[in-house]
Amino acid sequence: MVSIISDLDPLKSWNVLRQDAGDLSGPIQSNGTAGKMNGALEHSDQPDPDAIKMFVGQIPRSWSEKELKELFEPYGAVYQINILRDRSQNPPQSKGCCFVTFYTRKAALEAQNALHNIKTLTGMHHPIQMKPADSEKSNAVEDRKLFIGMVSKKCNENDIRVMFSAFGQIEECRILRGPDGLSRGCAFVTFSTRAMAQNAIKAMHQSQTMEGCSSPIVVKFADTQKDKEQRRLQQQLAQQMQQLNSATTWGSLTGLGGLTPQYLALLQQAASSGNLGAFSGIQQMAAGTTASSNAGAMNSLTSLGTLQGLAGATVGLNNINALAGSINSPEGANLFIYHLPQEFGDQDLLQMFMPFGNVVSAKVFIDKQTNLSKCFGFVSYDNPVSAQAAIQAMNGFQIGMKRLKVQLKRSKNDSKPY
Repeated sequence: MVSIISDLDPLKSWNVLRQDAGDLSGPIQSNGTAGKMNGALEHSDQPDPDAIKMFVGQIPRSWSEKELKELFEPYGAVYQINILRDRSQNPPQSKGCCFVTFYTRKAALEAQNALHNIKTLTGMHHPIQMKPADSEKSNAVEDRKLFIGMVSKKCNENDIRVMFSAFGQIEECRILRGPDGLSRGCAFVTFSTRAMAQNAIKAMHQSQTMEGCSSPIVVKFADTQKDKEQRRLQQQLAQQMQQLNSATTWGSLTGLGGLTPQYLALLQQAASSGNLGAFSGIQQMAAGTTASSNAGAMNSLTSLGTLQGLAGATVGLNNINALAGSINSPEGANLFIYHLPQEFGDQDLLQMFMPFGNVVSAKVFIDKQTNLSKCFGFVSYDNPVSAQAAIQAMNGFQIGMKRLKVQLKRSKNDSKPY
């Protein structure tokens, strides 16, 4: 039952509908006849078929749909805004997050690029978190888009469509071309469903060598934005390792004198392989380097951004179990980590603490209402020595504007008087 209907903006016919049931406040929604906004054309009363519903976190609890509309409108016409509210309170209070749907997919992506992890709203301690809602992920374009490599440069879009049409409906087919308009020998194909894309990979990958190509055709899922970012960070780490080897950089960095040649060799190995498993030997050299010099060296590396590169690397097979759940650890081997970056997940935490020993559990605490990190977590090793090494090296470790606080988890007996 609709209990309140109020006109927020008569000029654009926006209405707020507040419903009695459920966590969502009633949506703020345009009347479908929005005029031109930042170049957007007039829209019907429904968003485009490929429009994305976005989840937005880290917004002030005092904000209404009107303030949110003003935040999002610069990026394109907004179809609907739903604020998540706690119905156990009277009156229901905002949970500090919402859903927003733009009329066009382009507007949603532009808003995400401009706001996510970039803009911090007044009164908030962390930047806006903006990503496609869970309901949108099941059929996201990135899950259905294929990269086709080793394509004959004589092929056009129609030829590629004919090659792949047997596997299902193709939504988009595009050949990459240079400034001269000539094919670069690769293309992108987007299917209607992921299953169609998977069938195309199974049937077409390396199935033939096309005219003018040196190797068989390559058919795989196109890189996602996360894949591109990870590759960029790994390249950045490799470049920074090259800088570490130069005398000028070595002389200008403080704290790196504490790094033994073996430690540097492991860092170089990690940079070249992109696998943090290369750090498995770091425990053996812990005795050869003082904890304080290691900590200073690692902080210097962090100032170069290498921590981000490490966070993007691949988890070794021996550490997969650490993400699966809690495993019993001996006394003195369990750590609490505070002041984690908002975007850090379990895997990032695991990768950051792997250099000091065998991690059996790594967990970032998540707010159940907002589904966002609480910025603290725990790590458990299979021995107390690794835990102490992690404390000495990582306590005070700087990530961006934050410094980690790393300490032992208190025993249940610590709080007892005797």
